[in-house]
Amino acid sequence: MPKDLKQGIISKNLHRLAQLEQILFSFGIIMCIVSLFRYYPDYKPYLEDFIYYGSYIFSSIIVFLAAIRITHHPEWPIWRRNQPTYFAIFFLLALSVWLLFTSSTPLSSYTVYVNVCIIAIVMLAVEPLFFIPLLGFFTIVICLRLYSIGSVTMILNMCLTAIIMSILSLFKWNTIIKEFTLDKVRTSHLETMEKEIELAAFVQESFTKKKIPELDNFEISYYSKAMSGVSGDMYDFYTNGSILKGVGIFDVSGHGIASGLVTMLVRNIFQQEFHQNYDKDLYEVMEIIDKRIKDEKRSIENYLTGILLRINDSKIEIVNAGHPAPIIYKKSDFNCSFFDEQRKYSSSVIGLPSVDPFFQEAEITMQSGDEIILYTDGVKEALNSEHDEFGNARLLTSVRNAVQHDFENQIHLMLSDMGLFTGEESQSDDITIVIIKKK
Repeated sequence: MPKDLKQGIISKNLHRLAQLEQILFSFGIIMCIVSLFRYYPDYKPYLEDFIYYGSYIFSSIIVFLAAIRITHHPEWPIWRRNQPTYFAIFFLLALSVWLLFTSSTPLSSYTVYVNVCIIAIVMLAVEPLFFIPLLGFFTIVICLRLYSIGSVTMILNMCLTAIIMSILSLFKWNTIIKEFTLDKVRTSHLETMEKEIELAAFVQESFTKKKIPELDNFEISYYSKAMSGVSGDMYDFYTNGSILKGVGIFDVSGHGIASGLVTMLVRNIFQQEFHQNYDKDLYEVMEIIDKRIKDEKRSIENYLTGILLRINDSKIEIVNAGHPAPIIYKKSDFNCSFFDEQRKYSSSVIGLPSVDPFFQEAEITMQSGDEIILYTDGVKEALNSEHDEFGNARLLTSVRNAVQHDFENQIHLMLSDMGLFTGEESQSDDITIVIIKKK
């Protein structure tokens, strides 16, 4: 048997043994008190009862103290750390023999015998190698006594009980080993998955980590955090020297490694097609990207929502492919609002074979100090303890407050508002925020 399985069983046995001995100790105390009142004032004829109940108290104290001592010595060998469990089972079986010799009916002995077997099999994990021989020894002793008093029926009951309990002991022990093996395989599998996620996250970060040059026309601020390891969110900046030519933010359906791998697959597609087709209308660029993604990801079911911006001085072209509407801040009148909240210029999602692509573009004009706030749905769908969403209204309020502060602090303020709303609730989706500000 694996050593770590034995160590786990010992720890569990010691914990349950402490609970069991507390029950037996309480039983012994209560029965002694009851006997004191019951047999008052003549105790002498009933000394055996007091010895019987007192033995529960005495053995409980010994086993309990031994268990406490053993918990402080994990370095002790396994056989020594198992001693309290072995002693408890041995004592209780011996008690059933003692009852047979002192009680007027063998039924009391049989009751204790059965209860001890149930405790050993169900409550405590006792090795069959120890339990079955011990059970056999005490069964023989009890049967010899029953034979001497002519109780054949009880002998049959004892033998049948011993056989059944032995089989149950073997079955329970086999179940424990199987559960341990499955748990070990499960733990190993989870550890492997965690390592794979860490590796995938590292590779993804290596792909996405990119130094943005000092730009002449825009300021950029961005934040991205995966729900767990690998992110299905993707953002990118398309530059020509020190000029920002475009921005993309995308959200791959699903979570985990699969969605993260899709972001790495499509990143180069967006980069290449954006720059190679700069002379085409932006909706045509998105059609080309959509077709290429469908071809290259083949049977992968994940699709993308997203926003692609193309910048030409103060003119911004926008294609929104099923993504949350961006927020536009106009410095001239300090107005913050969702762009195209009515979905007049909404387009189809990207890379979904069952959907015919339909993309349309819109235009806005940006003046110095104006901002565009892009984000993924993990921002507005962040949940608090009441399972309420952060929502569009709170997000817009947060942005209105944030744009009144220095540009480099705006995302931090938005995240702070989200944190105050969600409290201790864990992140339920990937979160990405990108802000661009016209110089």
